[in-house]
Amino acid sequence: MNDSPARLEPRLILLLCLVFLTGSSWLRADFRIEPYLQNPTPQAITMVWFSENNQPGQLILQGDGVSFQKSLVSSPLRADALAYHPEELVDDDSPYHHEIRIDGLEPGKQYQYRVRQGEEEAEGRFSTPSLVQAPLRFVVFGDSETEPESAGKATPWPGAGGLERHYLVDQETGYRENLKIIEGREPHFVAIAGDLVQSGGEQRDWDAFWRLTGPLASQTYLFPALGNHEYFAGPGVLGGYGAADSGRAVEKYQTYFDLPAAGSGTEGKHEHYYRVDWGPVTLIALDLNNGLPNRAPGDTNFYMLGAGEGGFAPDWQPGSAQYRWLEQTLEQAQRDSAFTFVVFHHCPYSSGVHGQSPGRGEGQDPLSGKPLQKLTPLFMRYGVDALFTGHDEMYEHSIVPGKEQMLNGGVSEHQLHVYDVGIGGDGLRGPIPGLVNPHRVFLAHDDAPEIYDERGVLLDGGKHYGHLEVNVNPAREGGWQARLDMVYVFPVTNSEGKVLGFERRLYDDSITLFSNRRMDEE
Repeated sequence: MNDSPARLEPRLILLLCLVFLTGSSWLRADFRIEPYLQNPTPQAITMVWFSENNQPGQLILQGDGVSFQKSLVSSPLRADALAYHPEELVDDDSPYHHEIRIDGLEPGKQYQYRVRQGEEEAEGRFSTPSLVQAPLRFVVFGDSETEPESAGKATPWPGAGGLERHYLVDQETGYRENLKIIEGREPHFVAIAGDLVQSGGEQRDWDAFWRLTGPLASQTYLFPALGNHEYFAGPGVLGGYGAADSGRAVEKYQTYFDLPAAGSGTEGKHEHYYRVDWGPVTLIALDLNNGLPNRAPGDTNFYMLGAGEGGFAPDWQPGSAQYRWLEQTLEQAQRDSAFTFVVFHHCPYSSGVHGQSPGRGEGQDPLSGKPLQKLTPLFMRYGVDALFTGHDEMYEHSIVPGKEQMLNGGVSEHQLHVYDVGIGGDGLRGPIPGLVNPHRVFLAHDDAPEIYDERGVLLDGGKHYGHLEVNVNPAREGGWQARLDMVYVFPVTNSEGKVLGFERRLYDDSITLFSNRRMDEE
């Protein structure tokens, strides 16, 4: 974004158009971001919203089928972290942050809420996690990488034989339609495998994220993991991965999200890594963006200057605070949950550009996920069922064989499923020619070929935006089963190639996991 003066005038015109499209303070009456749900427990949740002024808001809550009603008033605080960088050329003040923790709720119940902010009202509904082990549905995607420029920008869409073209719809449309299908499935929660925005330090990119994702977040809990783009302040004078600017970017992320605390002994890295327990499932979110020492073979971000050494990204390698916390958490999850899932950004087993070894030479990648294979023995030891990752902006499923240490002291064969679900709404990449991922079992680029009719109309197949849906239910023989389906959002076209609508379809890569652990009802 380090434009020369000759380029500022057209860029300013573009930004003014984008501000008009995304909403601006002179068009909004009171809400900057409408209320959304955070940090649920069986007895409490957090409600967050942002306003244009410092007027307190009122939250009115009612229970479905229970005699429950609450009225709470917010205490707004200026969200200075959400200021626009001068280079963004947006003349708008920071909003006011409203956050209310609602206690005294009942487990497994539905509630309706209404928030009054000045002259505006917003409403929605939510469910609290159940203490009784009950069926569960959740969704995972990654790499939405929102920015205002995504509107009208179609991503490259590589095909078989090196065919170069662009995708059928722009990135914003792809992400929006993906979210619509997710919302229609009414998941209990949504996990995001990093790279929510294009540049974590650009406020316009966060504005785009909430404009598009807000309707889903008003009904469903979001559990994100930090990606490298959340650490990226932006190009040029915005600061890139420099330590101070990277910290400014992450502070925006932390302002938006109220996530479960990781507990003591985590060196203050709140909201970098955390655990969620929901019925028979434990979900663990990690921040694996930068191993130490910097620019060493175990580094997952050669560009992050100073991070991890007084910076803002926690180390993840053995001996680090995050590693110790992870091992303790995995041990407890193996004891208490039917399934353990882990979400983070960099995929450790990949056929994409980030599947290359770390480095800056030919055949290397400075943002490689390959160093994270060092964590595989730990995941195996505690019986992790699947890793949910992104980063390579394609759909790939790998199965890594190993051994699991049983609670009774024995050892059993184990399979670790590794998913790259980085097709949330940005790129739709293909594999690196000649790069071999020996554990790959499905890659949309190779295993879902495009099917056309005689007129050249796309009937099925191909790389598309989408997400992973996980449905957890009691198994007939006791215990639990989890079905994992990879969903793609298929654009239906007419004979001229015009997109008429979108359909929910499944790649031919559905699996069912079984757990013989019988969970005690509380």
